[in-house]
Amino acid sequence: MHTIIASDIYGITPAVQSLAGNLDRQAVVLSPWDGVGCPFATEQEAHAAFLAGEGIAGYAARIAAAAGQAPAFLVGFSVGATAIWLHTAGAGCHPASRAVLFYGSRIRCHLDVRPRCRVRAIFAAQEAAFDPRDIASQLVSDTVAVHIEPEAAHGFMNPLSPGYDAALERKYLHFLQSYCAEGVLS
Repeated sequence: MHTIIASDIYGITPAVQSLAGNLDRQAVVLSPWDGVGCPFATEQEAHAAFLAGEGIAGYAARIAAAAGQAPAFLVGFSVGATAIWLHTAGAGCHPASRAVLFYGSRIRCHLDVRPRCRVRAIFAAQEAAFDPRDIASQLVSDTVAVHIEPEAAHGFMNPLSPGYDAALERKYLHFLQSYCAEGVLS
């Protein structure tokens, strides 16, 4: 099973590259942007450009192309998590794939999605635009498990984010390594 990592709006950062190396040296790392990093000065400019460009649906299409209908271990952050969420419901998502999605806040706009593979959605308890507890019960199914990380803020895995939490980053790195090694999500 190959690994695909879909970054957040900050793009391919040293932290994302390090995560990829810790999970699978052959991992495919995708970004909303061409190249490394983010070409915008602020997070707000980046979000506006992303939504004006390919948006979530375009990002999901690139994830589907990278997966190529083969089983994949999918890891996504923020917009990358939401794009993977959309991909998991598509005909191209292999049912043996597994996904771990971190703070995919726009998943709330796609509550009708029914993943074809197993998904673990991990939300920060503190989201600016919505309360994850309000949608958690709508997401849980035979294939979807939801966890809300208490006291965490959006971006807790990204050192560039105001919500970054080094202890949670370490916790979830170990979590991802164990699932990547096992090839199974429980």
